[in-house]
Amino acid sequence: MPRMQILTTQEQENFNKPPLFDHMQRKKFFDFPKKLLDLARNLRNPTNQIGFLLLCGYFRAARRFFLPQDFYERDIAVVANILNCSVCEFITHAYKKVSRIRHQQIIVEYYRFQSFNKISKAMIKHEIDAMSSYYLKPKLIFDRCSDILIQKRITLPESGTICELIRQSLQSHKQALMSRMSDQLAPETSVLLDSLFTRDYGEQSYRLTLLKRLS
Repeated sequence: MPRMQILTTQEQENFNKPPLFDHMQRKKFFDFPKKLLDLARNLRNPTNQIGFLLLCGYFRAARRFFLPQDFYERDIAVVANILNCSVCEFITHAYKKVSRIRHQQIIVEYYRFQSFNKISKAMIKHEIDAMSSYYLKPKLIFDRCSDILIQKRITLPESGTICELIRQSLQSHKQALMSRMSDQLAPETSVLLDSLFTRDYGEQSYRLTLLKRLS
């Protein structure tokens, strides 16, 4: 059975990669207060200093974090200039995960957000279950989840995390409906409905399709 697609490939990429800034947006989101600049300058090397401020700027814009291999060269150049560093001093693979996690926690606390954790995951799952019961489109559920998390000042996770929760919820809702129908339908009614999804010998279409054409 094919996996349910919540977002297109392009939509996933747009969500999981940093926002593309124009000149004015770059000036806005890379305009850092003194406290953040001081924190950055006290980090041990230019890679960590530049990476930290890039995470700050991207978080202000998108309320989520991104991988260093996806940072844009133009943004790296702007932040390096702010720190009086050279662009070549930012080494992508040297911006280690352990450093990023520590920096992300500082940023989350500075902007008075919370990290996405087990509690927030349970909360958003509850919201998804409620939306699934109203038969909302999966993409709309995804967008509303993002809005809810931002309103509650919770850091957005990768798109795959939310998409998987939506798939699980929709599948559970579908199974619950099928179970309810099975309990409520009389055996003879169930047999009659099943017969509509069979093909007569020599026919290409289901009986239900033929009935729809006749109507």
